[in-house]
Amino acid sequence: MDITKFRKKLERYLKGTANETESAIVEAWYKSYQDAEEAEIGSENKETVKNAIRQKIHKTTTTPVIKLKWRNYSVAAGLLLVSGIALFFIKNRGQATSEDIYTTLQTKAGEVKQIVLPDSSVMWVNSLSKVRIPAAFNGSIRNILLDDGEVFLKVKHNDAKPFRVNTHTLQVQVLGTSFNVKAYASIKHTSVAVATGKVAVSTAGKRLSFLTPGQELVFDEKTKAFKQNNIDISATQGWKDGETYLTQANFDELSLIVKNMFGLKLKAASKAVEQYQFTLRLKRNMPADDALKIISLIHNTHFRREGDEVVLY
Repeated sequence: MDITKFRKKLERYLKGTANETESAIVEAWYKSYQDAEEAEIGSENKETVKNAIRQKIHKTTTTPVIKLKWRNYSVAAGLLLVSGIALFFIKNRGQATSEDIYTTLQTKAGEVKQIVLPDSSVMWVNSLSKVRIPAAFNGSIRNILLDDGEVFLKVKHNDAKPFRVNTHTLQVQVLGTSFNVKAYASIKHTSVAVATGKVAVSTAGKRLSFLTPGQELVFDEKTKAFKQNNIDISATQGWKDGETYLTQANFDELSLIVKNMFGLKLKAASKAVEQYQFTLRLKRNMPADDALKIISLIHNTHFRREGDEVVLY
């Protein structure tokens, strides 16, 4: 934890000027020690503990940071600050806190997985995806981490505990709805599409938009710009049922789909082929050569297959 940055978040939180993301971080931190308090401290001391944590927060936000000469001293000072607060609520050294413990789920080419999350929400994970899932949602926000790939979620409604999907660039937050998040690193943009309910999309603590059913937001990771479109949501989530729809997709997007569905690396033989756009529907259970023939027909091209590599020319 960066102590200086966290101290500033605490200060803004107490002043009421923290943004949504900062408030969630502070509240999740505070909640973790609240849970420890419930388990370890009797009800007669409850108010005393609450006052103590407020005093410690106040002390953390008002005490100047002393810059020490040696790096290892700075690290030690940071650890002592965090440890001192934590030990106030945890009597026995080494006792577990209520922080979420994540498990990584990865899918292979041609593989789509459906899982039930700890809150009974349902998540579909597309091919060649990597997502981190907690064993239990212990904090004030139900968090999952989409490191790479695509997921579709049907989130169980909970007014008291928002649900958030975190990608490298976006935070997607809901109370209870169904939506799709696509964040493959190879295509350099992240998209969010809403099937039901309302979804808030933010980046670096800044709200970009609220999306409603049939709307999609596409965020460009290079330019940090975004656009919002009206879409056919059934096409966006078709992949979980074995069908993928592409509409004016560029070559990189097509290559990603071919790799996901068939485990093949699609390459362009020329710059001209790289500039083509593709509109088509592919089924996961169709033979790879049939899919490649369909792709070739769109621009009257040919393909050459060498092992797991395919050259379009």
